[in-house]
Formats: sequence, C-alpha cells, structure tokens
Amino acid sequence: MSGQAFDAVGHQRRACVVAGVALGLGLLTLAGRLIQINTELAPRLVAVRDAQHHGMMVVPGRRGSIFDCRGRVVADSRQVYGLFADPAAIHRPDVLAARIAPIVGLDAGALEDRIRNSAAPRFCWLKHHLEEAEATALRAAGEPGVHLVHEWAREYPLETSLAHVLGFVGDEARGLEGLESACDGLLRGVDGRVWTVRDALRRSIGESPDSRRSARDPIDGNHVVLTIDSVIQGFVETHLAKQAREYQAEGGVGIVLDPATGDILAMASWPTFHPGQYGRVPRRVWRNRAVTDAVEPGSTFKPFIAGGALARGVVSPGEMIDCHNGLYVIGGRRLHDAHPHGRMTFEEVVIRSSNIGMAIVGERLGNPALHEIVRCFGFGQRTGIDFPGEAEGIVLPLERWNSYSTTSVPMGHEIAVTPLQLVTAFSAFVNEGLLLRPRLIRAFLSPDGQVLEEFTGPEPLRRVLPARVARYFAGEVLTRVVSEGTGRRAKLEAYRVLGKTGTAQVPCPDRRGYQPDAYIGSFIGAAPAEAPRVTALVMIHQPNARKGYYGGLVAAPAVKRILADTLAYLQVPSAQKDNGPTG
Repeated sequence: MSGQAFDAVGHQRRACVVAGVALGLGLLTLAGRLIQINTELAPRLVAVRDAQHHGMMVVPGRRGSIFDCRGRVVADSRQVYGLFADPAAIHRPDVLAARIAPIVGLDAGALEDRIRNSAAPRFCWLKHHLEEAEATALRAAGEPGVHLVHEWAREYPLETSLAHVLGFVGDEARGLEGLESACDGLLRGVDGRVWTVRDALRRSIGESPDSRRSARDPIDGNHVVLTIDSVIQGFVETHLAKQAREYQAEGGVGIVLDPATGDILAMASWPTFHPGQYGRVPRRVWRNRAVTDAVEPGSTFKPFIAGGALARGVVSPGEMIDCHNGLYVIGGRRLHDAHPHGRMTFEEVVIRSSNIGMAIVGERLGNPALHEIVRCFGFGQRTGIDFPGEAEGIVLPLERWNSYSTTSVPMGHEIAVTPLQLVTAFSAFVNEGLLLRPRLIRAFLSPDGQVLEEFTGPEPLRRVLPARVARYFAGEVLTRVVSEGTGRRAKLEAYRVLGKTGTAQVPCPDRRGYQPDAYIGSFIGAAPAEAPRVTALVMIHQPNARKGYYGGLVAAPAVKRILADTLAYLQVPSAQKDNGPTG
C-alpha cells in the first residue's frame, strides 16, 4: 500500500472517530436535555400545555328583575352573546375584519384597529349583546380567532317609561344611574366558571375532564319590587309631556305619592329617554330632576309658613290682614302683589296667594321661628329616599338670614327645594300633621321569589303641625284655593281637590338675580279632600313666557288630569260634590 493510500485510510478513520465522538456527545446532550425537560422544566411546560389546550369560560350570572308594586316587570334580563377576539391567533386582522364586520353591523376599519391595538395580547372585546341571528352567522363563517360567549342584556319592557327612576346598566353589566345603580350590589348576579378543552385554533370543544373540580355555578341576582304603579306612572308621563309641549317648556317634573304611607306611586321627568339607548341623549337628560334638582318653590311654599304661624298663634282663623292694595314698603324694600288686595282674612291671603299678606305673617313670626318651621317640614335636608344623588336643597343657616329673609322666605324666595321635598311636606297637611319618609322600594326578593326584606306601613319622621291645624288647612283653606282661588283649573267634578299654585323665577347660574322671562310654574294638590288617597305635583320648567307661565295655568290642568285618571284607576268612590265650573 502506498503512503498516500495509507494516509487516506487514516484520515477516514480519524473522521469516523470524530464523527462518532460528536454523535455521542450530541446524544449525551440530547439525553441530558430530555432529562432536564422531564424533571426541572416539566411543571412549567405542563402549565404552558394546559394554558394552550384548556381555558376558563365565564358563565355570567343573571341580573335580577325590577317589578312595579303590582308585580309587572319593568326591568329584566335576557340571554344574548358577546363577541371577542384572540389577537395572537389572527394573522390578517384586515381580512378578518372585512369578513365579520357586515355580520355584526360594525365598521371594518374600526374592528381592525381594535384587534391590532388590543391592550391584552390574547383578548379583545369586539361587540356586546349580539342577537341569535348574528351568532348563527358568525358560527357559519367559522373565522379563527373570534369567539362567542353568553351574556345577559338588560331589557326595559316599558321602553321610555320610568327611565329616570330605573336608570340603566352599562356594557359591564353594572348599574350606572338610578335604582339600577343604587341597588346594583343586590341586583347583580355572581358569575360562574367552567374549564374547557380547546383545539389548535383555541376553540372550545367541550368541558375538561377536571372541570367539575373547579367549576362554579353562576348565582342569579335578587329582585327589587317598587312602590311605583306603572299605570299611574303612565298617567303622569302622558299629562306631563302634553303640558310641557303645549307651553314649549324646557322640562318638567311630576310626582304622585300616597300620603298615608309615603309610597311614591309615580315619579317622572320630561324629556325622557330609553334606558337601553342612554348613550343617544345628553347626560343632563339622565337626571331624575324630582330628586336631584333644587328650585325656588314660589307660592307653593306659603301654606307651610301659614300653617306654622297658625300653630304658633301669631295669626287666628278669620283674622283680617291689611294687604295695602298691592304695594307694601318695608325699610327700603317695595313688595307687590300680582293683583292688588286690601283687607283680607288670613285664609284669603293663602287662597289669593298674597305676597304682602305672607310678608306680614313673616314679620310676626320673626326669623328664628321662620327658620324652625322651614327645617321642621324637612327643607334643607335629604328625605332619606333610597335614590342616588338626592339634593338637600338650600336653606341658609339662621345667622345668615336678614330682614329681607323675614319677608322673602314666606313667599318661597331665598330657599331652594326639591320636588320630592315639596310633595312630601305637603302630604303632612292631609296626614294629620305627620311628616312621613317617602319610599320607592317596597321589597327585596331572592332569585326564586322569596321575600328577603319588606317595607310596608308609614314611617313617621316627626309631627310638623298639630292635627287640628293640619285638618283645618286641608279642609277649609287649601280646598278654597281650588274652588275659588288661584288653583281653579285643578277642579274635578267628582271629587273635591285641595292644593296650591306657585310661580317662581329662575336664578341666574353665574351671578345674582334672575334670568329674564324664565319661570317655573307649579301646582301641588290632593284628592279627595275628605280623605285624600293621592298627592300630586307637577312643575313646568321655563315654559314659553309669551304662552303663559303661572302655575295655575301651566301646571294645574296636568294635576287635574292626573288626579282624575288615578282616582278612577284606584276605584276611589266619588264624593258626588260639585266644585263649581271648571274654568
């Protein structure tokens, strides 16, 4: 064998040895890696595997229902679908978005941006509350990376009715306004969960064998029963809207209350909105103005001061008061009446709504007694109703009252009250002088309808008038306001009505003084006068002053119709007493 041949054979042997050694080292390294994978890395890799092939599916709990006082459903939940995406599983977001956008009624570009810019790499909501037809079409499309889940959509069977009382629920199934917000913790269900097995496209293909160990059944929310009667609510909303539109008003408020219990039978604000479409109206429309907005009460406030004065003996029934023919000068202040009056009885001061007569009553009382009467009736403090955002109103501390306050407060100036405070306080006249706490909620029920807590019977807060004074005012003074005074447009043929008109100017929001030609016309009444079943208030905010703005004109007719419809609905026997021509 030549030297060259020998060298070639040796080179081949050395190459084989090197290759063998390299292969052996590689096998040893691979074996070591396998050992590491099966020991040190095993727990983490198993976790990754499980995360890829198993997932937790949330099973949402159903939100509880809301019922009116007769068991009618006014807010409910029905099962729909939510659509979400797994951005990491979507290779062409533009193509996917173009395919599914027509199905779900969304813009393809907006969908694509939502997927590309998702804050979470594996989850992005695309749309809530899909209907069955949309879900069926998406399943048929079979697009990878998008998934459907069950969720609950809030429904309001009465549509715009009761919107300001109920409020609404946001996309995350949490109450955002009204009683949906106030009772959110009670209404909201508890979500359940179940572990599922996923395929390569991360689609759920069934429950995991181990799911029962970690599964949690959803818990439905509790129910709420209101004091509201949806039929009476309809009466109030219909007549309030009619009156507000007729006088081209900026807004309006209506309340009906059972004076014997404090139960609120209806509470409405105008304009209204659909709770399921709350995003389509300005935020200011969401406010329940009956509870949240404080305004000057005007002459509707006069009975409270007059009743307090009679209880304190500073005036007497039938006493004559000189109203100075429509002009009363006190210090540097000049007070006027809408119509000049000379000498009138104390009762006629209220019936004819004389500012001058009430100013004289205020002088007799003095500021300390005036302040005490105002606070005793509940003004300047929350009523305690179960509703978010209730305003206290405005009653300045006694030390900030002056000589102007002495004559202004009896006319309903220098203070601000909520409509709820006003109707609650007025009900004391027909409730033997007792002030009751108003109530919107009658009961809480479990998901299966068992009573958890019930609120029945009146809740007296305090006595604000002696019973004899309250009865006298209700039967002898406030009935005459309707039969012969400023409230004649509230007369009913079948029932005697008691009540009081009021007209107030609207203060400027950014300076002292009042806005020109801006008024609030009010009327508050109760019937039947012999044993009142309901108290009703209507406030018309900023009607067109050229068409009219006095409370007796813009608000009293609405109260008349509300009382007539409500008493007929409640089957209250007619007194069969003629109140005279309706005027």
